[in-house]
Amino acid sequence: MDKPVSWKTLSSSYLLKHPYLSVRRDCRVAPGFPRHDFFILEFPDWVNIVAVTDDNKAILVRQFRHGREEITLEIPGGIVDPGEKPRLTAARELAEETGFIAEDLQLLSVVSVNPAIQNNCCHLFLATGCRKGGEQALDGSESISVELVPLDDLPGLMATGQIHHSLNCLALNLALSKLTA
Repeated sequence: MDKPVSWKTLSSSYLLKHPYLSVRRDCRVAPGFPRHDFFILEFPDWVNIVAVTDDNKAILVRQFRHGREEITLEIPGGIVDPGEKPRLTAARELAEETGFIAEDLQLLSVVSVNPAIQNNCCHLFLATGCRKGGEQALDGSESISVELVPLDDLPGLMATGQIHHSLNCLALNLALSKLTA
């Protein structure tokens, strides 16, 4: 089997530039291939948090997702603000979306969201010892309800598609593996 080749960028231009999404067209060439345009979606990094209370309940959120045009069941998460460390983002997003504060916050993994067309990463965290610390502080476009779900129920929620966000499922599986090890 031949080894994959690296592509050389001949030109790059933005079709759309926004703080939360930019679309870039790169014209590239590689040995044995003609020039080709590739479209890259640039996003800020994200965080997703598997938050667990002392009585082994996961803190989940329900919210409307515009891409799917439906209300989904997920773990808390959000965008890493410019200059912000992902760990601080995780603590902030957990508090803003749920009103809960974690005693301990551990990085589970950093994963590429979709390296074929996106440039960002998602930082997956496990938050333990979570307790109610205040009220939600939602952004102007957020409407989120909080649900506490026994950890034992999570595999079934994923298996039946009630939790279907791929990055959430990965984070939940990593967290459950760590918690049951």
